[in-house]
Amino acid sequence: MNVMKKILILCLVMAWSITGCYEDKGDYDYRNLAEGTIGNVNGSYHVSVGDTLIIEPEIVFDLETKVGLKYEWSVELDSVFSREKNIEYIIPLDAPEQMKWVLQVTDTLSGLTFMTQTMVRVSSLYSDGFLILSEKNGVSSLSFLKRVKGEWARCIYDIYEGIEGVSLDGKPVQIHLHDLGNQTDEHIMLLQDDFYKCLDLDGANLEKSLELSKEFQVIPENVRPKQVFFDDWYSFLLAEDGRVFGRKNFSSEAFHTGYFSQYPMVYMEPDAVGEEVAHQLNADRFVYDMNTENGYVFVYEKERKRFLYIRGASSYGTIGEPKCAGYPNGFIPMDNLGNNELIATSGYWWNDYYIPAGGLYNIIKRADGTYVGQMLLTDDPEDIVAESQREFKGDMMNDNILLLIPDNGRGRGFGCPYAFIASGNVLYYFGKDAEGEIVPERYYSFPAEIKAMEDEFYANEYLCVGLANGAVYLLKINSEGFASDEAGRLVMKMDQNVGMVKQIIHKAAE
Repeated sequence: MNVMKKILILCLVMAWSITGCYEDKGDYDYRNLAEGTIGNVNGSYHVSVGDTLIIEPEIVFDLETKVGLKYEWSVELDSVFSREKNIEYIIPLDAPEQMKWVLQVTDTLSGLTFMTQTMVRVSSLYSDGFLILSEKNGVSSLSFLKRVKGEWARCIYDIYEGIEGVSLDGKPVQIHLHDLGNQTDEHIMLLQDDFYKCLDLDGANLEKSLELSKEFQVIPENVRPKQVFFDDWYSFLLAEDGRVFGRKNFSSEAFHTGYFSQYPMVYMEPDAVGEEVAHQLNADRFVYDMNTENGYVFVYEKERKRFLYIRGASSYGTIGEPKCAGYPNGFIPMDNLGNNELIATSGYWWNDYYIPAGGLYNIIKRADGTYVGQMLLTDDPEDIVAESQREFKGDMMNDNILLLIPDNGRGRGFGCPYAFIASGNVLYYFGKDAEGEIVPERYYSFPAEIKAMEDEFYANEYLCVGLANGAVYLLKINSEGFASDEAGRLVMKMDQNVGMVKQIIHKAAE
């Protein structure tokens, strides 16, 4: 009997439970969970400081309805910088070199969150373009012509004033791009006519890093800077009066760790009776744009009509005469130009199928008034090869021409085979590797005198030209440029006057 009662009670409970479930009219929301994907977000973006990065994600659901969505853009799921689906983000000046951005999309009804991420790589504002030094309103000024996503679309003016709030307050002499060591970032030494207004600038943001005067313990008397050259181990400062001051760094990884000597550089040389005596180096110029794998720089002594070299990597600071096994008949030797005058000289860097090498090109005015071009291979200053000496033809040749040898960055024979000379307001070109007489051909005519020019290192696609009237032009010097007429060679002209141009240097993309 007791067993039968228990069975009856169990049956009644089960019936009641079934009835209760059947009469439930929807106290619970049986909503299917949405699953989604995020598209139209690249795996990485490459931008520069000041760029506006626009990302417009596409959200795709497996259900037709999309309601109650919440968006969060953050840096590595930490710092949220936007709660909008689409973003237009201006890259700030203090942005790190790379940032991992994460987009989280949350379905607020179900609590489901799905996400995607992208890496944003940031280069400095002053990279992949041309830095221009000019004299504007009586003082130095810096401008920058920048390439953005393959287009020469940004011109930046009066840079130092915008950063520091004051003008450079000196007249321009030179800008020299250098590393602070093998593993560190680029810097730019800015020389002005006043020694105490010479500055080393951070290459990334062009902020003042160090004053040149702080790099001397004892400052030499009456020093007016003309040029500088920085190598891994040694730095050299050339003064207007020909004195050269040197500094050895404590390490090749650490520039500005030593002081310049207050005493000018000297070298030992036999006198008339053969005794070794000290001579003070009296230089007219450094020769730039050479391959310095072997660690040296050429200097030219104008009074003694000869080239010398200074070691900057091995045998630190030693001075020597360049050696050539044999000059061809009639070739003017580097160690004795005699009654001839050096008019222009340019080093250039090339890769001979991935083997770095350096070259030197000189334009010399002979005693009879004719001009010749010399091409020398200078990988080793103790073993120079005299390649060719050819005579120029044409009334464009004069003592004030400018010379530019584009670097064969893509490999010998794959770079630009031409050299450029500027005579007055006209730019000419000629084949530097050709044979026979040199007859320069007109490449482009400008409305004012050409004061400076610089090619794009490695790619050799573009040439930036600055004029006395403050205008700056960009020309194509690739195969398309040479196949075009003058009008087709022009890429752009900067939209503002930068002042009389003094020098232009190329800063490569980071």
